[in-house]
This record gives sequence, structure tokens and C-alpha cells, in this order.
Amino acid sequence: MDTFAYLRLLDDPRVAEEIERYKWIESSKVGRDIGPERAALEWIRSYGHIWLTIHKPKEYKKIADDSVCSGQEEMIALVLPHSP
Repeated sequence: MDTFAYLRLLDDPRVAEEIERYKWIESSKVGRDIGPERAALEWIRSYGHIWLTIHKPKEYKKIADDSVCSGQEEMIALVLPHSP
């Protein structure tokens, strides 16, 4: 599996539902809409590996075996600026 394996989670409707829930919660916390891109990237960074471990353990094992997990963090860190 390549470096963008975690981003492919977005194709799963269950993940889309989780991200929408995350977007609603985080937007409520800051008092404005954080947007779908930020919500997706933050959710993937925070919960993607957990979700894969539970719902798609074979894919997660392959990612872990290929040492892609650290690459995923680096890739998302480049795309998503850290909030203060």
C-alpha cells in the first residue's frame, strides 16, 4: 500500500460519516465551520490508524509492515498547518 493509503479512507462512507461528525464537533468548539478538508485531514491524522486497526486490520497490517505510517504523518503535516 502506498503513502496515500490513509487518504483512500475517504472513499468509505463510514469514514465520511465519522469525519462529518468530527467536523461538527470541532466547528462547535471554535464557533465557526472548520471546513471539510481540515476536518478530513485532522480526523485522518488523529483517528485514521485506529479506524483501520478496528475496521480493516489486514490493510492496517500491510501499512505497518511497509513502514508507511510515519510517511503518512509527514505527508499530512506538510498539508495541514498546526493550529496554535
